[in-house]
Amino acid sequence: IGINHEGSLDTAKKMAELAIENGADIVKTQLHIPNEEMSDEAKKVIPQHTKDSIFKIMEDCSLSIDEEYDFKCFVESIGGIYLCTPFSSKAAEILGSFNISAFKVGSGECNNPQILKEISKYKKPTIISTGMNNISSVERTYKLTQELNLEIILMHTTNLYPTPHHLVRLGALQELQNIVGI
Repeated sequence: IGINHEGSLDTAKKMAELAIENGADIVKTQLHIPNEEMSDEAKKVIPQHTKDSIFKIMEDCSLSIDEEYDFKCFVESIGGIYLCTPFSSKAAEILGSFNISAFKVGSGECNNPQILKEISKYKKPTIISTGMNNISSVERTYKLTQELNLEIILMHTTNLYPTPHHLVRLGALQELQNIVGI
């Protein structure tokens, strides 16, 4: 679901219901706290497709902390597994207080030691996307996760949708296996 609920808890719940009804086991969202993850400069950045700043978009597309917890409980009440991506160490701390079953780290935060250190406090499995990183940065992340005793899964992902065939890079799967020693 990410932030596709556009800040509406009701919409998020409807999307979760549809996902579970159609066979999904996991419903993943994102926890954004714009003041924690963006500088004031983000208030001046206006993407081409809108008249609003990226900061305002994130504010408008985020659930409150109470709503996010309500959403977690709802997903679990309909038989789903709640998964959420924190975009700041504060968001990771909040998710840790929710007693979630696992963390999901977006590729933009793959090399954010503050988030990874906060996540490590909760001793939960962590899925890490790698799409916005090169192999050497993923190696650094892997080394840090091992120092932090994080149980991780590295995912080969992309940040370009749809992905042109020449950018799929299936060979990256072997490179990720080499990093983790498989």
